[in-house]
Amino acid sequence: MRKSKSLRSELLINFIVVELISLLLVDSISYLWIEDLLNRRISESTVETLKQIDRNISALFGDLDDISLYTISNRYVRVFLKLDKREEKKIAQTLININEEYANLMNSKSYVSSINIIGDNGLTYETAVPKYSSPNEDIIKYTSHLPMDGSFIITPTYIKYYQNLGLQYIISFCRQINDMNNLNKRLGTLSIDISEKKLSEIYSDVQLGSSGFIFIVNREGTIVSHPRKEELCKYVGNQPYFGEIFRKGEGFSRLKIEGKDTLVTYYCSPRYNLAFIGMVPFAELMRETISIRNVLSLVALAVSIFAVFIFFRIAEGITNPINLIIERMKKVENGDMNVVVDIQRNDEIGLLGKNFNNMIKRIKYLIEEVYKAQIKNKEAELRALQAQINPHFLYNTLDVIYWTSRIEKAEKTGSLVTALAKLFRLGLNNGNEITTIAKEVEYLNYYLAIQKVRYEKEPNIIINVDPSIFKYKTIKLILQPIVENALIHGIADLGEDGAIEVTGRELDSDIVFTICDNGTGMSDAKIASIFLNDTDTEKGYGIKNVHERIKLFFGEKYGLSITSQEGSGTKVEIRIPKIINFNGGNIDDKDFGR
Repeated sequence: MRKSKSLRSELLINFIVVELISLLLVDSISYLWIEDLLNRRISESTVETLKQIDRNISALFGDLDDISLYTISNRYVRVFLKLDKREEKKIAQTLININEEYANLMNSKSYVSSINIIGDNGLTYETAVPKYSSPNEDIIKYTSHLPMDGSFIITPTYIKYYQNLGLQYIISFCRQINDMNNLNKRLGTLSIDISEKKLSEIYSDVQLGSSGFIFIVNREGTIVSHPRKEELCKYVGNQPYFGEIFRKGEGFSRLKIEGKDTLVTYYCSPRYNLAFIGMVPFAELMRETISIRNVLSLVALAVSIFAVFIFFRIAEGITNPINLIIERMKKVENGDMNVVVDIQRNDEIGLLGKNFNNMIKRIKYLIEEVYKAQIKNKEAELRALQAQINPHFLYNTLDVIYWTSRIEKAEKTGSLVTALAKLFRLGLNNGNEITTIAKEVEYLNYYLAIQKVRYEKEPNIIINVDPSIFKYKTIKLILQPIVENALIHGIADLGEDGAIEVTGRELDSDIVFTICDNGTGMSDAKIASIFLNDTDTEKGYGIKNVHERIKLFFGEKYGLSITSQEGSGTKVEIRIPKIINFNGGNIDDKDFGR
């Protein structure tokens, strides 16, 4: 009973620890996920709002552009800019004409505070002040470097006094007026004043939390429009958020602004040197998130308490049958092999009891099998040793025969024995399966030297393997079985008319050998049977053996392919990877010669 309680306690403690960790992780991850999701949703929504503000302001500026084009093309304006200051009567009459031109226009454009025409001839016209006078100093300040091509600029916000409107924060839309008959000649400048108050009304109804706001800044870092008028004309180019605004174009950042964690969203106008910026304290966005997290935490805590109670009962149901199995195992440990566990359950514990019973039944049988397996292993080792001894014995015997033939002056026999001895030496390869292509070609040459003696008329056999691939590694005995198959089954009846050509070359990261003969050929069915276990031991076994060994060592993409037709010869292509090194029987990417 003491162990049963200990197991239950351990399970409960582990469950509670895992549950608490899971609760903390879920709570933290949920909060961070909700925080990030809310952050992105609000930011993306705000960026879209800023884009809409840009579209609205662009429409306003487009309207101002139309007014400016109307002005610079107006014939009375062009006459006015060409008059001499001493032509007072002409000036007065021209001004009357201009006033008539702009009367209806100014009434329909309530957001325009004034249209100002400043001539290089010293004459000035302002719709807000119906008189001509010296050029306004503020306009001169912002328009001294207007583009020569007549394109417009937008000035920073500044204060301007109007006799009929009083002091106002103004933004001017300015461009140079050129002579339409000579575009290189400047006649003066045009500035259209709009009230910053009218500009801010475009976005004043957009709410960002309870204390968030939107404002407009130009590329130079000066605030152009702001809901708090005391912020107008301030320089913010040194603020942490300003650097990335015109670099990225649009986006959002979470920064410390005046000591507060603030979400900053921004969008740069693609046409004007203006950026629309929204700021809202991050704490305002997270109020709803914190409430959600608190509710989730309370629900999770209540569920956890209930889960602990349920798990206690589950642990008790698990530990009792396990204790029964432990008792039976102790009896087996003491040598009692007749124990049986009776657990009537259909779950893993019931399966454990059944497997325990099956295990006891099989122990004696398994002991017997272990002894048998050990005996078979020893027999296999002996056979492997015998396989190593026999070739060496044969090689040494051939060496004795060679020297005997030399003594007896049987030179042809000696040459054949020498070729056969070297053939066996290369075949042994010090017990290694891996050899070089150079040795594989050498092995083939010795084999052919022996085989040619069998023929009264030697077949025409050409070996054309590129020497540059001799350094690469391969498994042994991949060329000779294919050539042997071509000799015996392909050109055996052709005599000196029989021909075999063996070529080898690099192809990208592979080595490709081709063995072609002009023999009897074979059908597609015969080719298919070679690669299946559907062929006799004499025909095709060597081909299938080479194919399978290549695939075993180098992978499925390598091996043999056969092209043949009955009566038209056979072409066998062998493809292996280009390998420089082969370490421990494992081929790595670094081993390939690429």
